Amino acid sequence: MNVCLSVILSGLFQPILNLRCSIVLLLMLSAQILFADEAVPRLATSTVKPWGFSDAESNYRGILVDFQNTLLSRAGITVHHLLEPYPRVIQDIEKGDADLAVMFVSPEAERIAYSLGPVINERIVIVVKAGSQTYQTLDDFNDRTIGQVRGSRYGAAFDNHPGITRIALTDVEQGLKMLLAGRLDAMASTEHSLLFAMYRAGIKAADIQLALPLFTARADLYVSRHALQAGWVKPLQQTLDAMRRDGSLNKALYQRKYWPYDSYCFSGGQCLKGHQEISE
Repeated sequence: MNVCLSVILSGLFQPILNLRCSIVLLLMLSAQILFADEAVPRLATSTVKPWGFSDAESNYRGILVDFQNTLLSRAGITVHHLLEPYPRVIQDIEKGDADLAVMFVSPEAERIAYSLGPVINERIVIVVKAGSQTYQTLDDFNDRTIGQVRGSRYGAAFDNHPGITRIALTDVEQGLKMLLAGRLDAMASTEHSLLFAMYRAGIKAADIQLALPLFTARADLYVSRHALQAGWVKPLQQTLDAMRRDGSLNKALYQRKYWPYDSYCFSGGQCLKGHQEISE
């Protein structure tokens, strides 16, 4: 009797059991997909040449892109790449919409993220047309127009100077052409972006004068404070430390396709050299 009842009951409730099992499996699969998506870090890179840009085939290229690919491959970590303007990079790191980014060291960066270590030292410079007057301080640029890449930050002294008219531009190459055409008084830039733009545009060193080096800024690899407990953070930091020790970090950064000069001397004999030692 019990056997017959079991058979009858199992037949009656089989559709219900199948439905419940299907629902459970669906929920488990959804949870796994969601976890997997959350576990993949999102890496944001600034769209400033030659740091990060998209080529004609929509492939990501640039100094930081190549460095990051080398770092991630060595660490065995897969990421979602985001290519966006620098202000958006900062915003996404703060909100947790991005997990990783190379950013200039600043109080804002330290507030919203945690540094995994230094990546590069970069000089910020202002250039003018050859034969221009001598500039000693930023005050000498009062009532002058200075171009800069849209969204760039070059320190409080420059960013907040009341006497300077700052002109936001698409890229450094555009600014240099405007400078030589007399439509700008000066152009502010990182050294990498400046020399890459001069090389791409075929601008001669004799046409440009280094007016004022602002300062040397350090850029670190930062992880958003929203992602600090992720399992990939420690191995990524260890890999970055190892690359700095064995010299492969500089090799990844200073590739000739993005840094075509060992040194570059402007009108007046002032020079920029290729490699900068990374300070802790």
